[in-house]
Amino acid sequence: MSNLRRNFMGKKIIVLFALTLMLAGCTPATDTKTNAGTDTTVATEQKLAELPASLVDENAEVLYASTNSSITVENLDEYMNRSDVHYIDIRDYSDYAAKHFKNFEIIPYFGYVFNAEAHTDSNMVQLFGGTPEEPVAVYEESESVLNALFPKDKNLFIMCEKGGRVTQLMQILDAHDYDMSKIYNIGGMGQYTDAKYKDMITDSYELTLDATYGFEGLTRK
Repeated sequence: MSNLRRNFMGKKIIVLFALTLMLAGCTPATDTKTNAGTDTTVATEQKLAELPASLVDENAEVLYASTNSSITVENLDEYMNRSDVHYIDIRDYSDYAAKHFKNFEIIPYFGYVFNAEAHTDSNMVQLFGGTPEEPVAVYEESESVLNALFPKDKNLFIMCEKGGRVTQLMQILDAHDYDMSKIYNIGGMGQYTDAKYKDMITDSYELTLDATYGFEGLTRK
């Protein structure tokens, strides 16, 4: 074979090889995201661990007590900062200001939600009176406001100082057809003294705060 022909064939092979590399580079990468009806898996998103049942004993004497909750001071750290959980502190603003978990929203229970005399005393502003087991709505909008404060489509982790207020709140939520399997009494702020929670808590014991509670635009019954 002449040198000219060999050179020509060599150039042809190089060109074909280069075209092959170019075409390979233009081929779309395989999509690893899961689509309905396919067997591919998602490698980029880790699934949240399943939450335990909210109650330890369905026949407990005090059903919604913190002592009957599956989420406690022992394991709360395993379930923090989840997108499917709404974290709520129902203490007063003054107690919350002094010390609280950083990712917990404050909704004062006795300030906004319940007072036994609220339905008979027009000077009281809470949403419900009566008893936690049989709450009496103070306003026409009491239930809708309750649903806004404590969303039904979320798992709720609720705390107070010792867990007693959460027990009462859960009784009110139960009376308003909440799915109680999604609501957890995680006890009281005073119980979370373990060093593993130190970086999750804001401690401002020198800070004091006075709050005035009230609602605007609600229609009293």
